Amino acid sequence: MSESSETFSLAALERRLAAMPDGPAAVLNTPRWMWWLSVLGGAGVIVGLTPAVLIQFMRPQMWMVHVAQVGLCTAIAGGAPFVLRSLWVILRGVRNWKSEQAAQLDHDVEHFRELTNWLVTFPESQLVEYRRMTSMWRQQLDIRLGLLSGGFSRLGFLPVAGGLFLLLMNRDSLLAIPGWLAMLGAFVVLLYLISASGALMKIRVDLYDVLLANAIERKGGAVRVP
Repeated sequence: MSESSETFSLAALERRLAAMPDGPAAVLNTPRWMWWLSVLGGAGVIVGLTPAVLIQFMRPQMWMVHVAQVGLCTAIAGGAPFVLRSLWVILRGVRNWKSEQAAQLDHDVEHFRELTNWLVTFPESQLVEYRRMTSMWRQQLDIRLGLLSGGFSRLGFLPVAGGLFLLLMNRDSLLAIPGWLAMLGAFVVLLYLISASGALMKIRVDLYDVLLANAIERKGGAVRVP
């Protein structure tokens, strides 16, 4: 296969990945709009718990109740659909995981073969250089996520569900939530949102790294870990 005259870029690789159909398991992918709903729900939990923290330092006022109520409504509107869909995905996956996994792997093999065929048209030196950078980037993300939250992002929807449950359990007396519990709940949800975003970044970088390594191997180069 002749080498391409164009210069390789991760932006071009990302465009091709974005254009790939999701395959049979697309129904399990969280829609982008629902991901943003979960962020909104998490923000609602934080807003709803904030007055319970402020009351530790300020005299109780009516506006605090209104803020807590707005936070509760926002948390329900944003968090409940995400939590319910996550439960549905888990139950569906447990029931059909064998057939869905096989179908998805068959789909992925075909499309990733096409991506690899495209990648090998570029000079090996370019691929090696970009793989070195993606490996370094992945290591940096591992370190940063480890320092920030460890494996916290693996909890999935549980932090948002826990914060929403805390608000619902105290819906009649939102300002009566203990300050330490409110701070803990808000911190856990905020940490989850940050670590989940970092985990999504790491997943993408891992994919870049694997694709580049496969292409280098196809071209006959040695795949080394930097």
